[in-house]
Amino acid sequence: MKKLHFALAILFVFSYFQALGQSPEINIDTLIKELGIRESKQASRDMDGWSRPEKITMRYFSNAKSGLGSKAWFLEVADGVNIEFVRSSTEVEESIVKSDAYIGGCSNLIGKGENLDYVHITSAGIDRCGSIPGIKTSNLIATNNAKASSETIAEHSIALMMALTRRIPMFQDLKGKSDWSRGSAPNAPNAISVKGKTLLVLGLGGIGNQVAKRGNGLGMRVIGTRNSSRTGPDYVDYVGLSDETVELAKQADVVVNALPLTDKTRSIVGQEFFNNLKDGSYYISVGRGKTTDTEALITALKNGKLSGVGLDVTDPEPLTKDHELWSMPNVIITQHTAGRSDLSRRNSLMITRENLRRYIQGEKLLNMVDLSRGY
Repeated sequence: MKKLHFALAILFVFSYFQALGQSPEINIDTLIKELGIRESKQASRDMDGWSRPEKITMRYFSNAKSGLGSKAWFLEVADGVNIEFVRSSTEVEESIVKSDAYIGGCSNLIGKGENLDYVHITSAGIDRCGSIPGIKTSNLIATNNAKASSETIAEHSIALMMALTRRIPMFQDLKGKSDWSRGSAPNAPNAISVKGKTLLVLGLGGIGNQVAKRGNGLGMRVIGTRNSSRTGPDYVDYVGLSDETVELAKQADVVVNALPLTDKTRSIVGQEFFNNLKDGSYYISVGRGKTTDTEALITALKNGKLSGVGLDVTDPEPLTKDHELWSMPNVIITQHTAGRSDLSRRNSLMITRENLRRYIQGEKLLNMVDLSRGY
């Protein structure tokens, strides 16, 4: 009976958080394991430039009064270090000058930090930090929230794929016309099943691995690329290096681009890549818009190489009001929102808080990034 009461209590707590639209908090060690987050090889106290901080500037937008995300929740791990919670750019500029560490988004204001030793960027990517004068050659210790949104973005990628392969945009258009036509709208592609099809994932990092896992679960053959090595999870049939990207396009029925933006990946998905695709393939982009050559993408849509495209990221971003992509019927655009969810928010807050604690204590850090490389 006690076990039954305990199980019911757990179910009640889970249902409560679901009703609130929130993900229940989990242990940080469990989160690290679930998302495959890597620790630095060195303890931060052994890194060049580390010293126990006296003052930290945190750009803070939460309205939480207690619990997850509240100021008190962060201060629990501050160990007496002064944390200045700021919101506006003016407040950041005033606070960061004499701070030892900064927590927040990429901003040119980081360059104002005369004493900065450490930055934690609260987004998954740091490519926007590249424009900060001197940051690529600085000795800043840097981390980010990589993988915090990887599960949510993977779900979004699969949603875009399923919407396109099942022709949901076409039926939505027919609904707006009160049209019960069960046939195809003019020029609409044929519906396909993804089972047995080949999914090419560009960038088997945090997002890419989660996409691959879900694709495999749908019965797809999964292949992918990564920059560092040919190793990958068991559910990926083949892992190629980035220089194999164009050749691997020949095998793909669906492509999900989860690449970060670097000098090497800029416009890597271009005319040669699209020409190598099978006729009628599908392309999803959720990494960075500038990794795709937009003109080549539009050409591939027009010549039939692509039956449908799902874009969460674009180049330019945002798209101009008169951009051709807006009016193309076989394109879904989701305005760079793929990472938004209750789960992503919880994960981001927990990773940020844990790195705050670890840096203050001089321990190994999560999600170390190389500012000179951009990821």
